Amino acid sequence: LGLLAALGSIVRLFGSAAGGLEGVFVVLIVGGAAFGPRFGFLLGMVTIGASALLWGLLGPWLPFQMLALGWMGAGAGFLGILTARLRPWFEVVVLAAYGWVWGFAYGAILNLWFWPFQRDGGALSWRPGLGFTATLQRYWSFYVATSLAWDAAGALANAVIILVVGLAVLRTLRRFAHRLEPVVEFEGRPAQTVRL
Repeated sequence: LGLLAALGSIVRLFGSAAGGLEGVFVVLIVGGAAFGPRFGFLLGMVTIGASALLWGLLGPWLPFQMLALGWMGAGAGFLGILTARLRPWFEVVVLAAYGWVWGFAYGAILNLWFWPFQRDGGALSWRPGLGFTATLQRYWSFYVATSLAWDAAGALANAVIILVVGLAVLRTLRRFAHRLEPVVEFEGRPAQTVRL
């Protein structure tokens, strides 16, 4: 967990400046798929927290990032359970599609840290008293106008990276995951209960 979180923190520094590419997604998705949902959730939370402390990226957006990346890692863990028996290349394709979808979902979740508080009074702003459908329509319009192109570039790049390196990294991580599974062996006869 520590090693992958450190790797994700380093990758995040270089990925954040490259047109929506979040290389940390690759680490979280493949790591979550290899080690399971609990590990994936912790990996997402620890990676973004450590990276924020390391690079000075603390702010009100950090809880949204931590939860979104935790959910991403946990979802990849559940997906890894479902796809573990598939052919390796097909599993990588499924993980790449998952990374592509999360490229958009992450951006949509992250915008929520400031969108309700942005008050310009326009058609893209949140307004108290709006119904669910009207709020969703305004948020969708805001997302398309501000984030969709950025997230689309990142989603595509992350899917391509998972397709390129996913098979080798997933095999390596799964080999370590199997070595770390505890095995309990009982020797001898079980202890008998003493009746008083």
